[in-house]
Amino acid sequence: MIVLVGCVINPEDESGDDGGDPDSSEDPPQEEQTDERGFIATSYTTSTQLGVNLEINVRPLELIDGEAVKLSMEVSNTSDGGYSLRDALSDTDNMHSASSATLIDAEEQSRHLNNELDDGSCYCTFADGELAAGESTDLEVMFPAPPEGTESMTVTTPITSPFFDIPIVESSESAGEEYTDGEILPLTLISDDEGGTGRSDQETDEELSILLSSDVLFDLESSDLTSDADEIIEQVASEIDQSSSDTVTVEGHTDNQGTDAVNDPLSEERAESVESALAEQVTRDDVTFETEGHGSSDPVADNDTEEGQELNRRVTVTFEK
Repeated sequence: MIVLVGCVINPEDESGDDGGDPDSSEDPPQEEQTDERGFIATSYTTSTQLGVNLEINVRPLELIDGEAVKLSMEVSNTSDGGYSLRDALSDTDNMHSASSATLIDAEEQSRHLNNELDDGSCYCTFADGELAAGESTDLEVMFPAPPEGTESMTVTTPITSPFFDIPIVESSESAGEEYTDGEILPLTLISDDEGGTGRSDQETDEELSILLSSDVLFDLESSDLTSDADEIIEQVASEIDQSSSDTVTVEGHTDNQGTDAVNDPLSEERAESVESALAEQVTRDDVTFETEGHGSSDPVADNDTEEGQELNRRVTVTFEK
């Protein structure tokens, strides 16, 4: 498994001349914020193989026929050696695609998964073989559209931090193929991906909450982090570093099995374990952490089912964007 972490930046005009009024305090229109290739945001991932030499550029999202949204990204290999995307951005059934990318609707608090073609495959484009040194490839994914009037969505991938507030623009093209709408999931749903990360995000315009499954972070009735937690802790720490927040709240939760005498201190100890691990990874000096343990008092799902209990066993990390 390759451990990858990313940072997101918005391209700027290095010339310093945007052709507008230098005294204006208003933000320029979104179309003027894209670069000459149409990109609105860029992420550089880090990994044991390529470091920051795997670059991902995202274009504005395109609304097609009012029913689907197309995500278009360019993946560039700026290293000296070839690299196969394989499952870096995809699930095991759609290798060499960006099928594991998702769109988040912050207003509706929902996550959009990719549309599917009649054969059950991702409505995606696919890369061909190895990405040679210095080469780039375009990857596209189709998603179900958000409610009418939605102006932007957040793009997430397995190998970068989220691309926040990517604008949606009208497209004149049509879908072209028969497809089935992808799932739209509530953000409170924690579902393991192929790598078993057990992460789900909830966000507003100002704040991001990352829900981490305790079943991935800890062994049964333990507050010691497992080795499976290393990658996700590193990713969350990177997102904290990239945020503007000076306070991070870490909250532990359990299901309703057992007694408060056990669950309350266990949830607090688990929050403290995550806080300690994040504090070691975060590089900014101005970040302070606050921990709380809520036991079983704040469920997000039905404790009468095993699935609901699994969702309720969690540690939540919250900070301003």
